[in-house]
Amino acid sequence: VETICPSGSEETQSKLKHPSVLLCFQDWNRTWQTHNPDLTPCFQNTVLVWIPCLYLWLFAPLYILYLKRNDRGYICMTHLNRAKTAIGFTLWLICWADVFYSFWERSHGATIAPVYLVSPTMLGVTMLLATFLIQYERMKGVQSSGVMLNFWLITIVCATVTFRSKILHALNEPASVNVFKYTTFYIYYTMLLISLILACLSDQPPLFSQAVRDSNPCPESGASFLSRITFWWITGLMVTGYKRPLEEKDLWSLNTEDKSQRVVPQLVRRWDQEYKTLYSPKRSAEEEKKDGQPIEESEILLVKTLKKTGDPSLFCALCRTFGPYFLVSSLYKIVHDILMFVGPEILRLLIQFVNDSSAPDWHGYFYTTLLFVCTCVQTLILQKYFHVCFVTGMRLRTAIVGAVYRKALVITNAARRTSTVGEIVNLMSVDAQRFMDLITYINMIWSAPLQVILALYFLWQNLGPSVLAGVAVMVLMVPLNAVIAMKTKTYQVAQMKSKDNRIKLMNEVLNGIKVLKLYAWELAFKDKVSAIRESELRVLKKTAYLGAVSTFTWVCAPFLVALSTFAVYVLVDEHNILDAQKAFVSLALFNILRFPLNMLPMVISSMVQASVSMKRLRVFLSHEELDEDNVERPAISSCESSDSQAVQICNKTNVVSLSLFRINVRIPEGAFVAVVGHVGSGKSSLLSALLGEMQKQKGSVSIKGSVAYVPQQAWIQNATLKDNILFGRDGKDSWYQKVVEACALLPDLEILPGGDSTEIGEKGVNLSGGQKQRVSVARAVYCNCAVYLLDDPLSAVDAHVKLSVFWEYMKAIGLPLSIFSIFLFFCHHLSSLGSNYWLSLWTDDPVINNTQPNREMRLGVYGALGISQGHLRDIQIVVLSVGGILASRYLHQTMLYNILRSPMSFFERTPSGNLVNRFAKETDTIDSVIPSIIKMFMGSMFNVLGSCAVILIATPLVAIIIPPLGLFYFFVQRFYVASSRQLKRLESVSRSPVYTHFNETLLGTSVIRAFGEQQRFITESDGRVDHNQKAYFPSIVANRWLAVRLEFVGNLIVTSAALFAVMARDSLSPGIMGLSISYALQVTASLNWLVRMSSELETSIVAVEKVKEYGDTEKEAEWRLEHSTLPAGWPTAGHIEIHNFGLRYREDLELAISDISVNIEGAEKVGIVGRTGAGKSSLTLGLFRIIEAAQGEIRIDGVNIAELGLHELRSRITIIPQDPVLFSGSLRMNLDPFDGYTDEEVWRALELAHLKNFVSGLPDKLNHECSEGGENLRVLVLDKGQMAEFDSPSNLIAKKGIFYKMAKDSGLV
Repeated sequence: VETICPSGSEETQSKLKHPSVLLCFQDWNRTWQTHNPDLTPCFQNTVLVWIPCLYLWLFAPLYILYLKRNDRGYICMTHLNRAKTAIGFTLWLICWADVFYSFWERSHGATIAPVYLVSPTMLGVTMLLATFLIQYERMKGVQSSGVMLNFWLITIVCATVTFRSKILHALNEPASVNVFKYTTFYIYYTMLLISLILACLSDQPPLFSQAVRDSNPCPESGASFLSRITFWWITGLMVTGYKRPLEEKDLWSLNTEDKSQRVVPQLVRRWDQEYKTLYSPKRSAEEEKKDGQPIEESEILLVKTLKKTGDPSLFCALCRTFGPYFLVSSLYKIVHDILMFVGPEILRLLIQFVNDSSAPDWHGYFYTTLLFVCTCVQTLILQKYFHVCFVTGMRLRTAIVGAVYRKALVITNAARRTSTVGEIVNLMSVDAQRFMDLITYINMIWSAPLQVILALYFLWQNLGPSVLAGVAVMVLMVPLNAVIAMKTKTYQVAQMKSKDNRIKLMNEVLNGIKVLKLYAWELAFKDKVSAIRESELRVLKKTAYLGAVSTFTWVCAPFLVALSTFAVYVLVDEHNILDAQKAFVSLALFNILRFPLNMLPMVISSMVQASVSMKRLRVFLSHEELDEDNVERPAISSCESSDSQAVQICNKTNVVSLSLFRINVRIPEGAFVAVVGHVGSGKSSLLSALLGEMQKQKGSVSIKGSVAYVPQQAWIQNATLKDNILFGRDGKDSWYQKVVEACALLPDLEILPGGDSTEIGEKGVNLSGGQKQRVSVARAVYCNCAVYLLDDPLSAVDAHVKLSVFWEYMKAIGLPLSIFSIFLFFCHHLSSLGSNYWLSLWTDDPVINNTQPNREMRLGVYGALGISQGHLRDIQIVVLSVGGILASRYLHQTMLYNILRSPMSFFERTPSGNLVNRFAKETDTIDSVIPSIIKMFMGSMFNVLGSCAVILIATPLVAIIIPPLGLFYFFVQRFYVASSRQLKRLESVSRSPVYTHFNETLLGTSVIRAFGEQQRFITESDGRVDHNQKAYFPSIVANRWLAVRLEFVGNLIVTSAALFAVMARDSLSPGIMGLSISYALQVTASLNWLVRMSSELETSIVAVEKVKEYGDTEKEAEWRLEHSTLPAGWPTAGHIEIHNFGLRYREDLELAISDISVNIEGAEKVGIVGRTGAGKSSLTLGLFRIIEAAQGEIRIDGVNIAELGLHELRSRITIIPQDPVLFSGSLRMNLDPFDGYTDEEVWRALELAHLKNFVSGLPDKLNHECSEGGENLRVLVLDKGQMAEFDSPSNLIAKKGIFYKMAKDSGLV
């Protein structure tokens, strides 16, 4: 550099003919050791000019390549782009003007140093490159560029130093000013300022972009770079949320790269690659033994085992799918981790500055400014890192939910039985959420060791080999925590197993709630759920104790490292002085060390949980799929003969327990074939084989044309009646009317309140059994298929047709326990504060004969205070964990009891997905998430309060700045909360439909596959997930918006502490100053964590609100009355008197049945008949008080049933429900859940039901495990909710009334 930079200023150089002295490249006496600093002209004309040039030339090739691969469209030329281009050319001309002027001076005999030719030339070419990039960005659709904004910023910062120097030179030496070069530089500087301002603005969207097509696009893509890094672009939505509650229409459309249609196929494709490389293709259908016999199932499994070389890696598939984008977050994390160590270094310089009274004042202000800039950059990078992590987590959840949904549509029935509905729902809710949570912490696996290594390096620089004592402490703790992690994983597996069993049982309870109520079995199943829950909580308690031990070791680790290091340092040599610089720089480094060591157990715990979830997901995604070749579908030819075969089965054998074998069937087109046989003979299995639902072992199945399927148990969607019939097909009014009429649905449409637009509840709860079957038949008829498969379709058809919530959680824990826990938090932080204050006093001890006399006493007290805070933290964690488990048990039991006490109308209007979600995700949140968040929230809050207290004591002037910053903090928090609550509400509301739709799909997979509607259902599921993410995405951005602003508050507190310490340097001891600034350096991290934890707490505590909301819903009458006078053997005669009886389904509806008066003698058999909607089921529901009477009464043996407890009534009478329901468990449990009868009585009941032979043939007989799913007869005829006829069948037929017409329609007369 010196060869092109002669001595003197550029003005004097232009006059020198023979410069003989070279000026030093940098003069520290002029730059640093002075009260009026300045850089040398040589440095200004080389380094300050070349830095921006090097930046742009280094990044330009990579940036051009990036733009080429990420073309967003074409932006038309705008005024903004024209202005940017014009200023770029102007800057280029100014640089060339300087070059030409230098040549002109040289031609007139002046000696011009090469730097005055090289630097302007380089700068001019760089400005030309900048102008080219501006245009290239426009052609590639870039609305705002971070690369160019940073270039203009670096350029203006470098030029500002020269600008100041030129001003000072012009004031001090006006005679030597070169007017032309000064003028061009001032114009150049002005143009730079304008370029920087223009770079902060955003251009219009590219042509045909999503922002142009969409009615409410996400503003992120069109936001300026500054807006993106500060998350200002969400402010508009938050202002709306502050003014009024946010609505669904306020939410932006999801970015294209975040949508299911983009994300899910990527993971599915990568997973398929993993899966297919490890598993051999399906074995040939004709593969047989040499002797011609079919291969045994055990041999097939053995062959598959041998061909399998290992488990497919879901982890690799996830890494290949999301790794590249996630790597961006790793880059942010590296930069942030390095910037973390700038703070302690500036602290060292500040303490040095206080100790050096000869140092110029501007040094202190320079360090303070540098500290502020570094902390602000650190904040922006950290929040950008979190944003990338959360978006990755969001995409990961979308992909997992989509992959599980797609897999559920194609797995075989055998595989389906290995995964219950509860387990699969857990995969979508709990396991997907675990992955989502882990993403934000996963970088700590490498970041924590990096931070530890860097901290130890700087500690070595500060304290020398003494730091090895601290390293030894950390190494000793690793094996202990490894053992704890392994044990935690074991507990995690056990807990997930219990959770799956509980959700499975709850799903069955909710699906069969009507049967439970009719049989008065609620208490039996409540006890079964509670027993599983207790085993789950026992494991949870063990995990909590292990967590307490782990946390104790990691909380004590930073202190033990500090204690052992300080102890070795002062005891190894009495001349080693622990002064303020060594102590508090080390303390700041120990505080940095505390974060990775505290985070590591949580990350390990999250990884353990995620590994369990990953295994569960891998097992499910590896399930065997239905072979599309099970059923051949030949094309239909227009010239086929009339006797061509519509269905053909040749030598068919099924692989599952050989359910079907040696079947040969040919069914011609147009034939109507009935398959008959005894129960269990294989009728439904044959239909399953035709649908491709069973694994083919041998032979062939061929179906020509499209297929419609009507299952034995009607599958109804939660949609309008018309949508259930159309089933995704185009509406054709004339054909639709014919179908409705043919399926006898016209009378039903007249009864239903909204006709065919009536919303049908989940599982068709507001339709009768017959209506559900007719809708199912109409769906099949409407699709106008070539082949119809009907599985007993007419079985049910008659012949003719928050803060407050937080305190609620605290109450659930127990008020004394809560107060004691808060007291322990206070004591723990007071102990921590005391140990650090003691350290500051120690560092201020006078040095006598190169030693500190009281060092042993200081060290002993310091150690005692540190150990005490570790023990306090341990007790506090155990107390809070136990309290959390108590609260969780209470809330779950209360919710379970309240839901079981709810009337049937509650279950008819509440989707089961909502209820399952309460018992799955919300309960998991209460179990695991809330206690952990409360711990971290309380810890962060006390950290912030303690830091502010220390800063105020050390530098009271900070009191000027802290109150207004506190008010700003409070306002921003409230402003944020207004929108955040609404976003959480919208997210929560949109989450349940995802699970509801999934639950619904699982029950109807065979119907969906039969109709070939898989893609439509996948699209529907993806749409619901995207709808849910539309509310989730703004909530995570809002968190980042808040964190940036509140961390800025923390940065101002740090700066204020440093600034006022610099101002009070003469009256402040180095120890107190070091304590103050070391605590101030923690404020930003603590505020960031406090913001995050308060947000998480507010989000998670909603789970408590959701769980408790069922306490306020309507309840049934009491199950048992306290003072019951009911006779022991009631009813004895069975005499039923119905007097003027009527009921209605809701208060605002008319009576469903009315004025029914019937007298039924004991042992009399009565059949209730009537058309659809006549009130048959309503009368039965009234008899069991599923619906309470609106008028009149029913007496059984003279006892008014309205005066009995529900269980007293329902347990004494019985019913065979319309829909058969079996619960998972033993057959005996399904018959006698209370164990109230002997085996002989149970066998007698089976014999009467003609099931004794069947059950006797089962391997385990009564212990067989069930999987998830008349001469004296009198007739009561109902019509329009009223009694029309009541007599014996023969008399009613003789009268030729309504009963006669119904019998005639049925072909009985």
